[in-house]
This record gives sequence, structure tokens and C-alpha cells, in this order.
Amino acid sequence: MNFRFMVVQWRVPTLASLAAHASVLACVCFSLIVAPIAVAEEDFSSYYDLVYQIRVVSPQAASKSSIGSGFQVSSDGLLITNYHVVSSYVQHPETHHIEYQSFRGDQGRLELLDFDVVNDLAVLRLDKAQSGFFKLNSVPMKKGQVVYALGNPRDYGVTMVPGPNNGMVEHSYNEQILFSGSLNPGMSGGPAVNELGHVVGVNVATAGAALSFLIPASKVKKLAQSPRNLTSDSYSDAIAAQLKAWQRDRIQPLIDIDWSSETFAGESLFGELRNDFQCWGDTNEDRNRRSIDWVSKSCRSANYIYLDNSLSTGQINYSFEKRTSIKLSSTQFLASIESGMGADNDSNFDHSTNYQCHNDFVDRDAKNGYRRVTTCVRAYKRLSGLYDSLLLVERISGESSLVTHLSIAGAEKDQIAALNRKFVEASSHE
Repeated sequence: MNFRFMVVQWRVPTLASLAAHASVLACVCFSLIVAPIAVAEEDFSSYYDLVYQIRVVSPQAASKSSIGSGFQVSSDGLLITNYHVVSSYVQHPETHHIEYQSFRGDQGRLELLDFDVVNDLAVLRLDKAQSGFFKLNSVPMKKGQVVYALGNPRDYGVTMVPGPNNGMVEHSYNEQILFSGSLNPGMSGGPAVNELGHVVGVNVATAGAALSFLIPASKVKKLAQSPRNLTSDSYSDAIAAQLKAWQRDRIQPLIDIDWSSETFAGESLFGELRNDFQCWGDTNEDRNRRSIDWVSKSCRSANYIYLDNSLSTGQINYSFEKRTSIKLSSTQFLASIESGMGADNDSNFDHSTNYQCHNDFVDRDAKNGYRRVTTCVRAYKRLSGLYDSLLLVERISGESSLVTHLSIAGAEKDQIAALNRKFVEASSHE
């Protein structure tokens, strides 16, 4: 191998040469000043020890029923995770318990102290606290700032996923941070930290394709500092109280505001009621061989609350469908109409009663058709004072029909009645 050597001669620069190159030097200095500082991986090595795998265990089955992640936030052993990670214990504390496993393999029991089902958070206490813990961030993040999510995916051990913070999710009533990092199953409940190692959010869910959500650290701080008097026999009452407070603040403005008019298939109706609702439409007008024209719109709220794998609540969804005959007679058209409705939330008979329904003909005319309103309500068995509601408004006139549907999950009776009444009025304009 041949080597070549170069002799470099140095000269002391004159003032003239420095002046000539001043602009270049300024640019070089500026680029050195604003270049981002890379965070070395070893800066985060100590934080791995403070991330735990959380397990809900069923002793009778001799196996874990769910796993997730958690992290220590105080010197006395307070630990944060997602509510959904420990939900099977909350629903059945008599047949489950909660365990942890540390980064180094240590294991032990966890005590559930409190939870926030609306923001999907839970506070637990370690039986053996470590001296180190995560600090919660108190400085607002900038969009584009890199965040590092830690968690224990699929039992593979603690891993780190970097990605930009994209600010708060726009179409959401609840505050959530949009994170461009790929969270994997098992990382739920783990911390997302900034370059200083301060927690800016909690891993909560993934939308796929390197798009995920974080619960802001402000929600964690509020729950961690709240007074606690929670016991296992009061879990259901606590969930019901949290849902009622959330729904009160969320639904009442929908009742109070004016619903702006929007034309749908020649009808004066309404569209997205608020920023946390989104609507999608469809039609069959591109089909040449059709006997009925139909146009539909479906709208739904962005947020719902997961309580366990057989119960979710908080959905507010509504839809419209306009049908007009092209080739059918009035009799044939009436025979073709099949109106139906169903619940939009997961629940079963363990959680809810059967629906009780009532039909009411608002208008009925043999010549001009009729308008019928059907209301169905079911009660939650363990969440006292909460109900699911289905509302169907049908207007049949000659060879045309308009069917509107409203579904409300997990609200109190007076709010359901008020929102149903407003929906009937707003969907009855001709």
C-alpha cells in the first residue's frame, strides 16, 4: 500500500485577507451555532432501569392476561401506566393481581392507587422503590422536537423509539400528542421523553405506519398529585363518576350551540358539529343499472373510552341516508325500504341490559307519507346512572325517503333526551 504525504505551508493572514473572507467565516460560524446537538445513546442508558413491564396475572389460569409498560415518577415508588393495561384487574380485582418486572429482571407486586379512564392513565405503587425516577416535563414542546418513546414491546425487553412531536391531535376532544414513531404492542404506558430525559407524554396507542399518540405529561401530573381514597369495591363508582363528568362537559355544548345548516341531497341538515367530529359520504350515482338513487353520510366523534375488552363507551355517531326511486312504483319503493340501527360501542349482557324501544309517529298522512321516531335505551349494570341510546328518524313520502340515526354511548338520561330532541328537530327540516 502506497502513501503520499503533503506538505502544507501556513501563512499569517493579513487584515485584507480576513476582510475578504469575512462573509465566509460568518457563514461557517453561524452553521456551527445552529447545528442541532445530537443526543448520545448512553445519555439514556440509566433510564432503561426505570421502565417496567406491567403484567396483570390470573393465578387460576397461571398466566398473565395482559402486559404493558410503566415508569417510576417519584422517590417513594409511584409508577404510571395506562388504564387499559390494568383494566382486566379493575374489572375483576377478586381474580387478578398486578405484577412488574424490571429491566434487570427483578419482579414484585404492584398496588393500584388511582386511575383516569378518560385519559387512559393509572397510578400504582412499587413494593420496592428505586432511588432514581423520571421527571415530568413542564416546558411546552415545539412541533418537530424529537421525542424518545420507551417501552417493553412484545416481551422483547425495553426499547427506544425516536420520532418528532407533531403537536396536539386536531380532531380530538381529549388532548393527545401526535407522535411520528412506531409504538408496538406492549409499549403502552411507557414514557416518552425529550432530550433532557423529562417525560413529555405517555405511550397510549398506535395508528399504524409510524403514527402514534401520547398522553400529555400535564395529565400525568394532575393524576399523580390528586388525593386518593380508591378501593377495589369503589372502582365501578369511580369509573361512572369520571364518565359522567367527561360527558357533561362534552355533550352540553352540543345541546347549547346552534347547528349550522348544510345541504345534504337537497335536504337542509347539518354536518360536522364540532372539530372533534368527522363526516364521510357515499353515493351510488356512478352505477348505471340502478332502480334507486341513494346518498349517505356518516359522522362520528373522534373519542371513546376503553373500559375492558368487551366494553367501550363514549361514542357519539350520527348518519343520514336519502333514497329516491328511479324505476320503482310507490308500492315497490315502500317494500324496498329496510331501516335499522345498532349500537356503535362494544358491550354485552354482562355490562348492559337489553334495549327497550319506543315508536312514535310524529306525522302520518295516507297521501303524503309519514314520519316515525324510534328511540331505544339500555342501562349499564355496574355503572349506575349511565345509558346507551339509539335514535332513528324515518320520513317516507311517495317515492322518496330520508332516514337519520343518532347513537349515544355512556351518557345520563337528561342529556340523552336533550340531544335526541335537538337531533329530531334539526333533521326534520324540509
